[in-house]
Amino acid sequence: MRRVLTGLILVLGCEPSATVGPLERTPEKPEDRAISASADALPSELPNELRVRSRDTLPGVDRWLPDARRCGRYGRRRYCNGPRRAPEPTGPAAKLAERLELGTHRAAAELIRAEPRPEWLEAVEALRLTPPEHLVWPVDGGRFGRGVQRRGRRDYAHRGVDVSAEIGTPVRALGDGLVGYANNSVDGYGNLLVLLHAGGEVSAYAHLDAIHVHAGQVVRAGQVVARSGNTGLSRGPHLHFEWREQGRVADPMRRFPESNVPRWMQPLLARVGR
Repeated sequence: MRRVLTGLILVLGCEPSATVGPLERTPEKPEDRAISASADALPSELPNELRVRSRDTLPGVDRWLPDARRCGRYGRRRYCNGPRRAPEPTGPAAKLAERLELGTHRAAAELIRAEPRPEWLEAVEALRLTPPEHLVWPVDGGRFGRGVQRRGRRDYAHRGVDVSAEIGTPVRALGDGLVGYANNSVDGYGNLLVLLHAGGEVSAYAHLDAIHVHAGQVVRAGQVVARSGNTGLSRGPHLHFEWREQGRVADPMRRFPESNVPRWMQPLLARVGR
């Protein structure tokens, strides 16, 4: 852990499958676009290379990872996770992700199924990200389709919330966070983005058409980070998002204040236990 923290200091000082394998990486490029908040949104100590310069515009992508599909079956249904649309990691953010072992299939599996590693939580603390008191509704105008459903005391029939949205609709981050994974190697999720938030909380955004941020970058609450789609095990265009607290599935609906959701959703929130 000391080695990881040392690596983190050095970087900050400069400008469902069981198969685990690293993602492709390429040499650092000097022009790192993306990816975090405006100067007053996050601490002034945060390096410029990890910031997002615009909240409402999708970050530009200089180069996409090579196209890739991972196909499988769920019962009688056949699905494919691709086509992959995720940016090629670059710059100091990519170095940070490599040192923390973020961006890999293993990291994705841990983030969406277990409690985050201590070194990841320490990295978020070093970035001075604060736990989100309230969440930002991820899709402007997106309609609620299905929520977290329990099958038993410990098993979940549906682990997240589905929001209907046309392909290409901008997707916003639920809160300030460190990008832990942005790829399509997790079976059924299609193009998947996973953010690590302060306090050990995690958000995941699945079935995306394209992701515009990569592992190691920092995003602001409400920042546009991806486009909704229909990849993976999906019956139609929509966003599936999940929220985890201390490694456990949690219902995020209680975390949305009325001021942060579409007007049509306010009566729904009034019926949700908060």
